[in-house]
Amino acid sequence: MPPPPPGPSAYQFFRHYLGRCLRETGQMFDRVGLRGEAASGSWKYNKATRILSRSNPEKIDPLNWAAHQEPWLFNSPLSRHRNLMPIFLAGAPKISSDPPTMSVVEGTKPFIAPCSTIVGDVTINPGASIWYGAVIRGDTHIKKEKIGLDKLSDDEVHTGVIIGEGTNIQDNAIISGCPYTGVGVRIGKGVTVGHSASIIGAIIGDNVLVGMGSTISVGAVIESGSFLAAGTVVRNGQVVKSGELWAGCPARKLKVKRCEERNDEF
Repeated sequence: MPPPPPGPSAYQFFRHYLGRCLRETGQMFDRVGLRGEAASGSWKYNKATRILSRSNPEKIDPLNWAAHQEPWLFNSPLSRHRNLMPIFLAGAPKISSDPPTMSVVEGTKPFIAPCSTIVGDVTINPGASIWYGAVIRGDTHIKKEKIGLDKLSDDEVHTGVIIGEGTNIQDNAIISGCPYTGVGVRIGKGVTVGHSASIIGAIIGDNVLVGMGSTISVGAVIESGSFLAAGTVVRNGQVVKSGELWAGCPARKLKVKRCEERNDEF
């Protein structure tokens, strides 16, 4: 029987606890600032709608999504990790080009679950939702001249991730650009990405259903109105035509949806 692996050294313990102390100190100062901001009247509470909102939203940068969050959000017991992570070379996440709103009627503000992770060059458009445990990585950046001629689409190569309007990325899904080619991910409007699905360097059209546990590999193109059953594995460079239903590992076409079937499902 082999001997157990050695435990962490004293230096590793010291580095771990030092980093934890610095992080906790920063969070403490952040909480003090938020409480002071709330006490200064920067926030107002509407008793009729039970909505907490900024007193002067017009003075806040509409792209600064964090500035529009309520001051007591840090009390959430779900997760304390940093879910929006800017990267020096890749850029910072962009959450909706419209000013966020606390109103549930307008519904333009994207929902970002507290324990989701969004890294680097990620653009999330109005009405989208990123659910619990989902990971979206836009940090796989390679210069275009190193990629060569892009045969995936007529558009310019985009190494980040774009989430379209009204799209929902469900629990534990993983979306990332390709770390070897730098090709990013583009997801259209009204797309549903099921639980634990994985999308790497692919293009997804509008109104697509990606079933739970599906895998979409680099260079794949899923055209608008297509359906992928649960557990489908789409190989590199495969193209799923509009309105088709695919399933299996590897994926194969089962049928073409009729117009009335598509209208019923959407």
